[in-house]
Amino acid sequence: MRKLLALLMTAAISVSMAACGGAAPASSAAPAPASSAPESKSEAPSSSEAASAGEGESLKGKMLGVVTPSADHGFTAESIKHAEMEVKAMAEKYGFDYKFMTAAESSEQSNAVETILGMNPDCIVLWPITGNELRSAAQAVQDAGVPLIIYDRLIEGFTPTCWIMGDNDKIGEESGTYFNNFFKDDLAKGKVSLLEFKGDSSTVPMQRSNGFQKTADPNFQIVQAFDTGWQRQTAMEQMENFLNTKTPEEIESIKGIFCHDDEPMLGIIDAIKNYNGSAKLDIRLLSGVGGRKENVTIFKDSGVEGLSLMTYTFSPAMIRDAVDKGVEVLQGKTLEDHYLLPTEMVDASNVDAYMQSEEYQTRYSI
Repeated sequence: MRKLLALLMTAAISVSMAACGGAAPASSAAPAPASSAPESKSEAPSSSEAASAGEGESLKGKMLGVVTPSADHGFTAESIKHAEMEVKAMAEKYGFDYKFMTAAESSEQSNAVETILGMNPDCIVLWPITGNELRSAAQAVQDAGVPLIIYDRLIEGFTPTCWIMGDNDKIGEESGTYFNNFFKDDLAKGKVSLLEFKGDSSTVPMQRSNGFQKTADPNFQIVQAFDTGWQRQTAMEQMENFLNTKTPEEIESIKGIFCHDDEPMLGIIDAIKNYNGSAKLDIRLLSGVGGRKENVTIFKDSGVEGLSLMTYTFSPAMIRDAVDKGVEVLQGKTLEDHYLLPTEMVDASNVDAYMQSEEYQTRYSI
């Protein structure tokens, strides 16, 4: 998932141009994982590797379809920008046609898949809003003999040509280990109470929760779990409700919060800062996922006394790799059946290095 700066510049120049052959992207609207993914078979190559593999090869007459959720929160909004930029750059480079569509609901997304299928594509890249609700649409693609690449969220019991996603199991497992080390002394004395803030009902939160439970010490007790819809405001309201309705003893028992995303993490911090009740808060660790600029810039000073922060990288630019896999299909290449994209832990000890990394620079290059 490493991008060459030259590719980014090409993409930036072509952002206002239609795809070669005349199929133009649809305008963006606004959307939104339960078995774990198998172990990683291979790591996805960077787009520069994908591009150089077929350097100079014309794909004129080929057609690629890309369907994503709409921009309902920061991660999807950033992802759509990266996806559009990548497909436009690749289409300009290789001469293929494409259709890029977003949808706010699963039914709309199914219709988008049907629309693209009617255009006789050579491959479709699908980022399902909710995997199971896209099962019929995905099956229709396969029944038509069109290669299908699934990005980010699994469709249970369905095997596409290839799926590519961030390593959610690893995020959960390593979070559990991090919590174990952070609360080592407390765990030796007995139970440690936590809250959990998930994203939604898709396979992503389930993988992260299952991974956490796999490695977390049995003395951790999750007092309450929330589905945030990946929203900062929702998480703030949920945390405020907890702080305003529970007894001081219940509130003071919470030592850590396992949060599945950086945006809800900020909402939780908002609620903690706004709390003016009688309980003496003792929340010492709050986790996230994403590596967003707005989050990591406060890792050395959270603004809440005694609160440490950490996250795992999960860049919106990962979707570029899914687009590149689609291009490889157009080139006649055979894909692995799945690719897990790497993730790294970021906390106050390494945040400066992370903000200088190629991954971070690529993410915020657009």
